[in-house]
Amino acid sequence: MSGTTVVSIIITPEKLISINLGDSRLALFKHDNGIYYSKNLSREHKPCEPDESHRIITSGGIIKKCYDEKTKKYFGPERVWLKNKEEPGLAMTRSLGDKTAHNIGVIDEPEIKKFFYDGSEKFIVIASDGLWEYINSEQCINIVKKFYEEEKEPKEAALELTKEAFKRWKRKGVVIDDITIIVIFFY
Repeated sequence: MSGTTVVSIIITPEKLISINLGDSRLALFKHDNGIYYSKNLSREHKPCEPDESHRIITSGGIIKKCYDEKTKKYFGPERVWLKNKEEPGLAMTRSLGDKTAHNIGVIDEPEIKKFFYDGSEKFIVIASDGLWEYINSEQCINIVKKFYEEEKEPKEAALELTKEAFKRWKRKGVVIDDITIIVIFFY
């Protein structure tokens, strides 16, 4: 029943190649004319994406949020469900594993994208949705750039991002998603 996401990068002398499957994300951070900005090198495969939801629906699945019988309200992100059962409730549309979900359009085909260097690349953050759920790219820049500019270890930046994501998950409730983060610096 359970599966996982995959997000990877191949770094060559000429280009970056991103490989993504699921709801993790890879972001490249650049610096130009005194300003840091981000470029997503992958996208999260979620039911809210039109092409992803179309595949699920045409394969016999349904997309809806969880429903709380007590409050009579829907909550959380949209999820992939079987039509006649309250499973699998998967919040992504691509994964390795999740055999039940593969019967209703969840696929294990990664998206692969190529990006050529332009000289403004400073750092990359590869992370599970445990980071991206509550920390956007701008907030990520503000945390990581201090470590980059002070020429500290990228693992220190990853640890700081992890701590901040954990704090934000705790503020929102009792559930904390997986928080996996890799930071790569370009010098």
